Amino acid sequence: MTTIDDEIRRAAKLLEALIQVTGVSGEEIERRLEAAPGYVERLLTGRLELKLRHILAVLRVLEIEPSLFFQTLYPDAGPAGATVQLDELRQRLEALGLDLGGETAPPGPDVGQDLERLVQGAVQAALSRRKPEV
Repeated sequence: MTTIDDEIRRAAKLLEALIQVTGVSGEEIERRLEAAPGYVERLLTGRLELKLRHILAVLRVLEIEPSLFFQTLYPDAGPAGATVQLDELRQRLEALGLDLGGETAPPGPDVGQDLERLVQGAVQAALSRRKPEV
């Protein structure tokens, strides 16, 4: 069984891969977030607890939609009837008077897998362009 710590490590690895792919340095992310030096490294190594707010802040700097991040992180999430469950949940929340910020159709079944392949290819390309360390 996957633990929460396993999930956090997976999220940190994906975040690290996206940082590498975009080419935005940790120092630039820290500058834009007005964070202390070493902030990004501490997040990615687990020395600072990775929270949703951290992920969202870094994704904003990278100009990556959070939905893409989470669809890539969980490409196989949800049963075949997830659309029905999502619609039911949306209706219940709207009945409570909660504004959901607009209607968005759930992605098709292959979107997560396509995104994962895209990210993997981009990460491999970025890593192959890295200069060897001396």
